[in-house]
Amino acid sequence: MESESSRFELGWQTIWRIVLTFLILYVLYLARAPVGVFLISVVISLGLDPLVSFLQRARFPRFLATIFIFILGILALTAVFYVAVPVVVREMGGFLGHMNQALSSVGFSISETALSGFSGDLNRALGFLSSADFSLSGAIGGVFGRAVLIISTLIISFYLTLEERGTERLLKVLLPDAYERAMLAIFDRFKVKIRRWFTAQLGLSLIMGVLVGVGMWALGVPYALVLGIVAALFELVPLVGPVITGLIAFIVALSDSFSLGLYAVIFFVLLQQVENHFLFPYVMGKSMQVHPVIVIFSLLAGAQVAGFVGIVLSVPIAVMSQEVFNYLAEQKRDRKGMV
Repeated sequence: MESESSRFELGWQTIWRIVLTFLILYVLYLARAPVGVFLISVVISLGLDPLVSFLQRARFPRFLATIFIFILGILALTAVFYVAVPVVVREMGGFLGHMNQALSSVGFSISETALSGFSGDLNRALGFLSSADFSLSGAIGGVFGRAVLIISTLIISFYLTLEERGTERLLKVLLPDAYERAMLAIFDRFKVKIRRWFTAQLGLSLIMGVLVGVGMWALGVPYALVLGIVAALFELVPLVGPVITGLIAFIVALSDSFSLGLYAVIFFVLLQQVENHFLFPYVMGKSMQVHPVIVIFSLLAGAQVAGFVGIVLSVPIAVMSQEVFNYLAEQKRDRKGMV
């Protein structure tokens, strides 16, 4: 009788744990914007911490080292946008026109029916803009909200980097005592891999952007600079990013001539072989061994939940997921060994 009662009680405990887990996941989904800000802040902090620690070992106070690294990063991004954005904007108009011409040359044309439908959609959109549902304050509010998220990300990542082992200390405050040891053990593994990924991913994006830009320029493909920047950005997207870049380059080159489009395809095929067999293993190393199924699932889930930000965070999420699975598997093996 006692065994039946204990099984019944255990069954209810399991049910409540499942319900509580789904409830927590639902709350996290509703709060995906601040959760995303926190995750990005953690990744930035983990990526910059080695640089701050290096300056700290060189007798710089950690406070000054953190401020220096963040100011340097902001100035670098500002310089890139100041130099690159005017050039990209100038070339983008011709680039889009070139894309339209290329799509038309390979058989994509806009019919009168499509134009009529587009005209109707445009009229409805103009009606919406003139209605009471749309207001300038709403648009400003949206921009202001995004600005707040960006500033919040910088502030949180700054404070997490400012304090040595700041993320670990924050987790100790947030986590219940029962889960603290396990989660910190998982985070220590995650931290090592994500630091390597952060540094390696930036380096790989820069290398691929330069190679694509120089390669397209050497082949005579129009808008080589834009394609190089596109390649660097899409390199942040796992698995599918380089394919998208190659497709865009093929369409642009095809508008000039079929042979140039063929050369562009050959270039990207060869570049992918170089990246997969030489650059990726050398830059990423063997420390980022994440199962492709986990990466693909994280990529799809991230895109569905948080759009482009979710796609960029898919690799850190995949790393965390795999470290959780590895930790649980090791704990299970240890329990079996003790029996």
